[in-house]
Amino acid sequence: MQPAYYENFREIKKKIWLMLNDAVTNRNSQFRIPTFICGEQSDFDGRIVVLRKSDQQNNLLQFHSDIRSDKIKKLKKNQKAAMLFYDKEEKIQVRLKVECT
Repeated sequence: MQPAYYENFREIKKKIWLMLNDAVTNRNSQFRIPTFICGEQSDFDGRIVVLRKSDQQNNLLQFHSDIRSDKIKKLKKNQKAAMLFYDKEEKIQVRLKVECT
């Protein structure tokens, strides 16, 4: 029998936010280290980041970066980016289009 969240969008969102919230403190969560992709046109780049905050009420995810990182320069040119989360055991992939601040 499939979990309830397989067929119900509200339950899917609930499950995803539970996984994101858990990933902030659970070092074993596969959602803890998503791929972050930023850049523009032919100059885009992906890297692993560590999820530091999950705030469903404000629709916000947070990770930290060194100000000297190449991704900071890219984000100053284009604030739009993407994040990719995957949990192998749950067989859940989440792709997000994000705007960075």
